[in-house]
Amino acid sequence: MNLLELRLHQFRSYHQAAFHFDPGTIHILEGANAQGKTNVIEAISYVSNLRSFRTRNVRDLIEHSASGFSIDAICESRGRRENLRIHHEDGKKKLFRYGNPVPSFSQFVGTLNAVLFSPDDMMFFTGAPALRRRFLDTELVKLSSAYTEALRSCQKLLKERNALLKRRQFDQLLLDTYTDGLIAQQQTVIQQRQRFVMHLNRKLKKLYPVFSKGEETLEIQYKTFADPEKDTVRQMRTIYEKNLDRDRRFGATGDGIHKDDLVFLLDGYPMPAVSSQGQKRSALLALKLALCAIIKEKTGQHPVFLLDDVFSELDPDRRQKLIDLLPEDMQVFITAAEPVQADFKGRQVCVHHIRKKSKGKDGQHEPQ
Repeated sequence: MNLLELRLHQFRSYHQAAFHFDPGTIHILEGANAQGKTNVIEAISYVSNLRSFRTRNVRDLIEHSASGFSIDAICESRGRRENLRIHHEDGKKKLFRYGNPVPSFSQFVGTLNAVLFSPDDMMFFTGAPALRRRFLDTELVKLSSAYTEALRSCQKLLKERNALLKRRQFDQLLLDTYTDGLIAQQQTVIQQRQRFVMHLNRKLKKLYPVFSKGEETLEIQYKTFADPEKDTVRQMRTIYEKNLDRDRRFGATGDGIHKDDLVFLLDGYPMPAVSSQGQKRSALLALKLALCAIIKEKTGQHPVFLLDDVFSELDPDRRQKLIDLLPEDMQVFITAAEPVQADFKGRQVCVHHIRKKSKGKDGQHEPQ
């Protein structure tokens, strides 16, 4: 998979800009701070996931004094060109493929499959469990329509069950219906999350030692409220029956996949307790490379790999190891404030010098 063209209108610092990218190439977006390098990475990621990795407020994505933004992208998938468009105006998001409206999120997300490494990811291990659940959901939604439907159903049923629990008097039969539906859909989510984590672990077993010189091990444990290795349906039913009084008292469902988490173990110990910043960064890089490998196996195509400010905190040895691990035919985008010092082993590299230009001028980069 490759991104061939990207056009931005009133997005972040770009009033109007056009970028053209070669397939299978390492693209380096080079420029001083606050010139708009990360804004380009953010736009590519937004086309992939339909959300920003930097903010939850859409207003932050819109150029000052404008009422909306648009992103147009042409990507190449399985030898076919895809025209994608996102138009956000007055709080409404409209999606298009080949110029035709796309009615649902699931029919658009993942059309351009991108994997991102960002400095903000350093909170991944110590932040709230919601961060790690979002990672699971973001990647599995792009890989599995069954997961997407099950997750959506879980969210709807959970909302309905909680609303019913808040009532002083409620229909027990209706509650049982919501609970049974929730159990059935959660079984699918738990099974797919468990398989995904097992697959990641197989990849990490090979990738992480490259960064740690073989001196450490990295493993992920999937934590959920029912043992995935046993009869999850029976376990869930028992849990909900046992905790019904508690759920009614609090007016909310206390157990479920909405509480799931991932625990990262470094040599068997939780990473937040024992890891340095360098170890966390190495773990994140190994994790993102593992994810890229899984996507290639599942889809037959490499994702687009986005590396935002990755080299500024890497020593020369780890920097070179990362370059060496990049598949030859994968399109990669790297932001850097200074020229990247590394041996690209004959890979095609294109440097785009990113500099701010006055409003109204088309194109805000100078490819070299």
